[in-house]
Amino acid sequence: MFKLRAHALAAMWLAMGVMLPAATITYIGKTTDRTDFQAAPKMGTLGYWFPQFNPSSARSDKPTDQNERNGLPSWTGPLVHINAIFDPGFSHRSFSYDGPTRSKGGYATFNMFTLPSGEVGRSGILLDPYAADNSSNTVNRIRLGAGTPSSFYLRIVVDNTGGKHNAISRIRARGNHGGNDVEPDTFPVPGSAGFNSVADVYTFRYDGFAAGDFIKIQFNGMPGDVRNGGSGGASFAGIMFDPAP
Repeated sequence: MFKLRAHALAAMWLAMGVMLPAATITYIGKTTDRTDFQAAPKMGTLGYWFPQFNPSSARSDKPTDQNERNGLPSWTGPLVHINAIFDPGFSHRSFSYDGPTRSKGGYATFNMFTLPSGEVGRSGILLDPYAADNSSNTVNRIRLGAGTPSSFYLRIVVDNTGGKHNAISRIRARGNHGGNDVEPDTFPVPGSAGFNSVADVYTFRYDGFAAGDFIKIQFNGMPGDVRNGGSGGASFAGIMFDPAP
């Protein structure tokens, strides 16, 4: 229904001869080797979400909301976590179910983080097996609601896993505005050399998005299996939101 409303609004504007307001996504750049998000300059000042954070033991292939740290802004979400294709929220799922995307954490090789809230613990990831040498919309839909700023930064945290599940071939923030997909003109393709097992933050700027629109993120990662200690697929450690000047 959410998507239908967005399409209906766009159709109404076009029928009235009103042009849709422009929306753009711009890749800003990479912040290297960042594990403390409270250190200056602070990140996640508008909100954040980190999966499988600081579990009591090693976890893999777990639900996407297990041990999450959800500090998302009021104008995003709520995230829709599903565990089967017959779940009621499947059509509006926040994360890809092709793999399916699941959470993983609690491993000694994963970085320690200081979250925007000040909490310190071992980082986790969302892991998308379908992104193994393949482009996948790992983040399928993060809904935007009332109060969405006209401009904001989306920050994507990767490279915290000790060399496994890295998005070596694509990190692309995307979106949908008024029923139309929006893509950045450029996006990072880090390659294996772009990962050193200390977390990096990739920042994208969103302009012109509003209530009824949504965010997507596409990854393309390492080839191979994710099971039995495999390194394949693509992962991310969390997302953060900040004001855009």
